[in-house]
Amino acid sequence: MTKVVRAFSLDPAVSEDLDLNTRVPGISKPMNKSKYVNEALQFYMGKNIKEMIEENKTLKENLTGGLRSRDKAISGLEGYISSLENQIVSERKETGIIIQGLEHDLVDSLAKESPDCLCLWCRLMRRLQK
Repeated sequence: MTKVVRAFSLDPAVSEDLDLNTRVPGISKPMNKSKYVNEALQFYMGKNIKEMIEENKTLKENLTGGLRSRDKAISGLEGYISSLENQIVSERKETGIIIQGLEHDLVDSLAKESPDCLCLWCRLMRRLQK
C-alpha cells in the first residue's frame, strides 16, 4: 500500500512533459503519473550521484577520444588523397611531355621519309615545321 509522504509541486514544463510521457497511444486512460514519478525517482536515487558523474565523464572521454581518432583518420586520408592527386598531376605532365616528344619525332620522321609527298598530312607537317 502506498501513502502520501509529502506533496511536491512541479514546474509547468515538467508537468507538461509528464502528461506527454504518460500518454499511451490507443488507450484513453493515461499511465498512472504517481507510478511514473516513483519509478523515475527510484532510478535517479538508486544510483549514487558520484557514480553517475563518473559514468558521464567516462562516456564523454570515450566519445571525445573516438571523435579525435576519427578526425586523425580523416586527416590522414585527406593527406593520402592529396598525395595521390599530386602524383596523378605529375604523371600526366610526364606523359604529356613524352607524348609531345613522340609527336615531334613522328612529325620529323614523316617529313624526312616523304619530302616530296603531296598528301594532305605531309603538306601539313612541312607547313608546321616552317
